[in-house]
Amino acid sequence: MCLILTVAAPAGERESLEDAARKAAAVGLRVEMEHPPRWPWARQTPARAVISEGGGCACSLLSDQADWDADTWAMRPEILEQLARTLQILGEDGPPNLSVQALWVGETPGETVRVTAATLVTLARSSRLGTRTRYELSRGD
Repeated sequence: MCLILTVAAPAGERESLEDAARKAAAVGLRVEMEHPPRWPWARQTPARAVISEGGGCACSLLSDQADWDADTWAMRPEILEQLARTLQILGEDGPPNLSVQALWVGETPGETVRVTAATLVTLARSSRLGTRTRYELSRGD
């Protein structure tokens, strides 16, 4: 199984997410946009970017202590600042309607939590991103 760390925005905000993804990638982690759907019936599919260290899944971000049954992901300490900065740029420069989740392939979030970009950055920096949580970002307070 693979851990997929995704950032999603409504289809109409794809360009804003693409711009923020380019800026965030300069921090060192890869932030790759999924290709836009080419079929007319799928054009309203949310725009998604995937965060990883070398492309593909985010499994390499996990520490040896990571446990998929834990409440939070144990990330490698040396990657935490890059992850926090990546999420900070996406949250501050990306579209206002953004969600972030780190889930195993095929898994769905068990809860949705509304947070500010600053709170999400704090969670990432302290290795406390929830294992079954979708974070919906809200701008402001």
